[in-house]
Amino acid sequence: MSHATEDLTVQSKSKSNTLNSQRNGNTLGYGYSTGGGGSGGGGSSSPEKLTVLDMILESLGLRNLTSKDIGVLIMLGFMFLLFVISVTGFFVMWFTEYYNNTMLKNLILAENSETANSWLQPDPKYDTLLKAHIFNYTNIEDFLAGRADKMHVEDLGPLTYQEHTVKDQVSFNKNHTVTFRDKKSYKLLPEKSTLREDDVVLVPNVPLLSAAVHVKRMPAFKRLLVTGTIKLFEEPLFKRLTAHEYLWGYRDKIISLESLGGGKTHFGLLKTRNGTSVDSVQLNTGEDDISKFSIITQFNGKPQLDFWQGDECNRIDGSEPSMFSPIELQTRNTVYVFLQVLCRKVPLHFEKEETIYNDIDVLRYRTPLDVFAHPSENPANECFCKNTDRCLPSGVINATKCYDDSPIFPSFPHFFSGDPVLYKDFEGIKPDADLHQTYADIHPRFGFPISGASRIQINIMLDKTPLLRNQAARLENATILPLIWIEITAGDFNDDVLHTLYVSTFGLDAIQLALKYGTLLVSVTTFSLIVASVYYLNSKREEQQLEHSKSSAELEALAGPATGNGSVVVVQVLPHSVSHAHRGEP
Repeated sequence: MSHATEDLTVQSKSKSNTLNSQRNGNTLGYGYSTGGGGSGGGGSSSPEKLTVLDMILESLGLRNLTSKDIGVLIMLGFMFLLFVISVTGFFVMWFTEYYNNTMLKNLILAENSETANSWLQPDPKYDTLLKAHIFNYTNIEDFLAGRADKMHVEDLGPLTYQEHTVKDQVSFNKNHTVTFRDKKSYKLLPEKSTLREDDVVLVPNVPLLSAAVHVKRMPAFKRLLVTGTIKLFEEPLFKRLTAHEYLWGYRDKIISLESLGGGKTHFGLLKTRNGTSVDSVQLNTGEDDISKFSIITQFNGKPQLDFWQGDECNRIDGSEPSMFSPIELQTRNTVYVFLQVLCRKVPLHFEKEETIYNDIDVLRYRTPLDVFAHPSENPANECFCKNTDRCLPSGVINATKCYDDSPIFPSFPHFFSGDPVLYKDFEGIKPDADLHQTYADIHPRFGFPISGASRIQINIMLDKTPLLRNQAARLENATILPLIWIEITAGDFNDDVLHTLYVSTFGLDAIQLALKYGTLLVSVTTFSLIVASVYYLNSKREEQQLEHSKSSAELEALAGPATGNGSVVVVQVLPHSVSHAHRGEP
């Protein structure tokens, strides 16, 4: 035969060993070995040792992957990890309050925190405004003399003051509360006032009207002595004072009496507001439970009042008026504020969502119309009448025990929402919801009012005791005389404050929206990539399985007939030189 002819060496192996050898990569092509043989036959290479990656790929049915295929597999693992993270973030941002609650932790009044320091010593640019309106009795002399049918009162003002409040005598307690006293100072703002402090007004003589009640309760001998002394002063039932004297104090003879003033010498309706408050307040810092944030826990060292009859009316667990728990605002339910001027907590009902200051969303709350209603109209007010001499018509509250037994009866300005019988003897009383109802525009995320008005009117009741009987002959007993009404509002925010408010509001909202829709986008994107990668790898595996099946079929076709013991004949192609050497040819 020619030198081009190749010898064939026949080697018998079991069929199972041949197939195993093929799976382990020891054959090339269709089972033809490339190893050279000695005189006894062709040599075979040792089985390749499998790595961990090989075993993983083997279990997945993926073998002989290219670098591109491995890159796809790595990307699949990374995408799966990113998908799990993004889906977790998606559910957290869309279906929980985790983000909001995390932001709320910055509101708690933890000792030495930035929030607490700002609350204790606020920047003056956040100061509130106090607007005082005085009722001037323009024709009272004619009325008392019988020359006028009704008393005419003129609403003068406002006198507007910048009210700066800091916290004094502060103590942070271990039970997550803080105890303090308000310390207020006032600065007149003439440009925002329609009344001057030196304007003279004709107003009720509050020390005299108050003394009449106190003297009536004195022992007989002391009562006669004090009554005689007061009559020597010849104090009128109504007197002329400047607006400043009436509001911030003047030296008064009646107050100077030890038995009445207790060592005081001056009287002014707002005098006790200027300086450190005589009342101490303890409230929850929110550290243990953000829903309790700003809730008052003690007033003057007591967990409840003792002014009213019944635990419900003596409760003080309302919010401090300058801040509310955002958790409580989320439900839009009624919230309560504790007002020291009334010595009671007052409900605020959610009215609507409002937009102010160029697109800042707020929650508007208002006082209900029946907050000072007679128990026949509002049974919840029953306990505010039980410990008093009389339960007055709707519109006023008997706060005498809150003011050291002075006959003070607060109401809304101009007796708004009150029974008209209260002002039947007056001209000039004009109730108006827009001007006289209390409301608050509260930031839904931060829980502090950024707009609104707290409005209260101070009235005094006439008690026609012997001390006043002659001067008050024309007046009915128990007549409620309006004195002043005050309005506390937010200050005029400058551009710096508004910028801070915008950044705080829209910045946090933008971050929240970015996280919400960002996690949604990443979840959808990674899921799509995972599906595409799985589809690619599955196609690759099916392609390999198809090639493997084809190789097995061709191998069996080339192997020839099987031997009786199940062996197959494997044909090995030997190189030309090896074939001739085997024959002994050169």
